[in-house]
Amino acid sequence: MSNDAKIPSGWVKASLGEFIEFKNGVNADKGAYGKGIKFVNVMDIFKKNFLEKNDIAGSVQITDKQLLEYSVISGDILFNRTSETADEIAFTAVYTGNETVTFGGFVIRGRQRKSFLLPLFAGYCFKNSKIRKEVIRRSQGAVRANIGQRDLSKVSILIPTKEEQEDIGHILSRWDIAIERTRNLINVKQNQFEWLKTLLVDVRGQKSVRISDFIFELSARNRDNQIDRVLSVTNSNGFILSEDQFERRIASANLSNYKIIERLQYAYNPSRINVGSVARLDNWEKGVLSPMYVVFKLDETKVNTDYFLHWLSSRETRQLIKKSAQGSVRETVNFRDFGRIPIRLPSSEEQKHTAHTLNTAQREIALLEQLVRKYQTQRHGLMQKLLTGEWRIKHGKVVQ
Repeated sequence: MSNDAKIPSGWVKASLGEFIEFKNGVNADKGAYGKGIKFVNVMDIFKKNFLEKNDIAGSVQITDKQLLEYSVISGDILFNRTSETADEIAFTAVYTGNETVTFGGFVIRGRQRKSFLLPLFAGYCFKNSKIRKEVIRRSQGAVRANIGQRDLSKVSILIPTKEEQEDIGHILSRWDIAIERTRNLINVKQNQFEWLKTLLVDVRGQKSVRISDFIFELSARNRDNQIDRVLSVTNSNGFILSEDQFERRIASANLSNYKIIERLQYAYNPSRINVGSVARLDNWEKGVLSPMYVVFKLDETKVNTDYFLHWLSSRETRQLIKKSAQGSVRETVNFRDFGRIPIRLPSSEEQKHTAHTLNTAQREIALLEQLVRKYQTQRHGLMQKLLTGEWRIKHGKVVQ
């Protein structure tokens, strides 16, 4: 360990190997998994900073001798040692459970010879961007990124006093608690929204019509190549930029045969509408879509566009769309088949009222999601300041 002028007063700098013993996890036969003792794998580490037994999904059957060798006990620090990209290796989670568990072969267990890092602090200190950069720099592998025990032991960290470790851990945990509570509230609100949508949309007793009565297919092409914003439709995020989905930009290609779509118009992929790939364009004024897409607009004198959008995402409508796809060779839904789907339409005033109610509920969820992102940004900023000693904690208060 070292202590010099560049290190915050009272802190020390150490390489992990100076006080941590590392060990790779157990590799069992394929038939041993799914029963036996709980074992930590890479996905568990990705999900949480701190793990208890109930947070661990997998299990494996091993001998008592193996369990003794590959045990995970409270306070152990677990690192994922391999991933598709270097940015995802050596993420950590601290085990805080009372029951002994084990860990898988893609995980490295770190057990302190002497307790230099308090468990609460340890759960955050490896999120320091400087430590992450050093880990990534030391990783190896052309196809998959890997970090070995030897390279991990050379990674250096700053260790505050025990008092400051405790204060830093408690401060950062407050943000985690706020994030978790807000996410739980979002889940409740989303369930309420789905219940409300089922209650208000497609109500029995209303007159049933075919959606072909008020939708019109559009086929305008990008003949002059003036529009270079290439879009795709996903089942989770609606319209997105094509390069965001395929990690490449194709706007330099000939887009003259691509279909034009304008704001508040709809589109779907005939081969993927059965899994929900249908959406309304809201975030851009114009874009172009691959010729395989179906583009259409509504006659808004007959149907409220917000009401129709909520109807499209209802459980019953998704089932109707799946039925329309059944029987075709590739389970596609062409525009004619789509138009045959029935919808029960209340009066225009009722449609407007229902849409307003559901839009309000959606906005509340969106605001909560923004709040989570704000908390995450604040936590990240605090971590970079507190874990480097740029901001110190004196008498329970942050001092810049």
